[in-house]
Amino acid sequence: MKNRVKWLILLLLMVSLWSAGCGSSAPQEDPAELEESIVEEIMTEEPEPNPIPEGMAKSPLTGLWIPEEMASVRPVAMQINNIKVAYPQSGISQADIIYETLAEGNITRLLAVFHVYDAAKIGPIRSARHYYLDMAASHDALYMHYGGSPQAYEYISRMKAPNLDGLPKPDGVLSWRDPERRAIPRMLEHSVYTSHELIDEAWEKAGYRREVADDFESGLLFRSEPKAPLGQRADYVTIPFSNAYISTFDYEPETREYIKYQSGEPHLDEMTGEPLRFTNLIVQRTNIFVIPGDDAGRREISIIGSGKGHYISEGRTVAIEWSKAGYNQPTVYVEAKTGLPLTMNPGKTYIAIFPERQEITLVKPVEATETP
Repeated sequence: MKNRVKWLILLLLMVSLWSAGCGSSAPQEDPAELEESIVEEIMTEEPEPNPIPEGMAKSPLTGLWIPEEMASVRPVAMQINNIKVAYPQSGISQADIIYETLAEGNITRLLAVFHVYDAAKIGPIRSARHYYLDMAASHDALYMHYGGSPQAYEYISRMKAPNLDGLPKPDGVLSWRDPERRAIPRMLEHSVYTSHELIDEAWEKAGYRREVADDFESGLLFRSEPKAPLGQRADYVTIPFSNAYISTFDYEPETREYIKYQSGEPHLDEMTGEPLRFTNLIVQRTNIFVIPGDDAGRREISIIGSGKGHYISEGRTVAIEWSKAGYNQPTVYVEAKTGLPLTMNPGKTYIAIFPERQEITLVKPVEATETP
């Protein structure tokens, strides 16, 4: 840090001398603006990282300290039902990353990526869609689901995707049906749950690799200390997937987290009774359309490719660009203005895979804040 400050001060002096002696009529950078940007760089430079606590390592999914022996453990990504009649879900507050995007019928589904967790009830678990496999592979994660679309099963076969499917297995092997939900009319498909223990047992029997691949590099980078993005205010974020499925996030300065709401109601975890909270929000814009001729109106969602988006944290946002080169490659995020890798604040992350031409809002509408 000290050496960097010295070099920046030296650069500031050189810029001032050059500006004073330059007689060119070509457009020049304003020395005052250059000075301001350099001073800002000095003032916002990230502090030296704290020493590594004994026996701990940084989580590749959150940037938080976790037991050292867990750092190389492969994550598991679970397909979570998000239809309104299935609320509240269970165990998903233990996920490190939650993806949300559209399924057929203008509803959304979640992909919850777990790393260090011990939840005894997770779900409801729902059927696979092929694009969620690309999200899971971005973290070298094992994919858990209950049944799937024809496109999903074809993709699993073609990519040899590591997955655990609860549908062909008897209750109690990888998943079970909640008896209370099962007894409610039309709730059968919203009653499937799993647990850390059942996932672990099924994983062992399937023989899948238990650690992250040696050559896999995460696309997520984290700061040592929190810092707000140098962008516009974003303290009440609204992400309208459809008229019926709108995710909103209310920034809480005291905890430096965003509280999630689903269509106007707190998005609760039944096991804790508390709403979901996130340090980081990513809106990843991409091409989304209904597959022509699909009898159920299923969608194609481009996860492999590139596009634009937003990174939101600490009540501020910055424009980003994302890219994913292939199924087995991570999604990489860079700041749009600088082209530098995006470094996020340590904590849990929500990622919206969102239609590229649809709008989000970053502050609460004026009329919503007025009191009668």
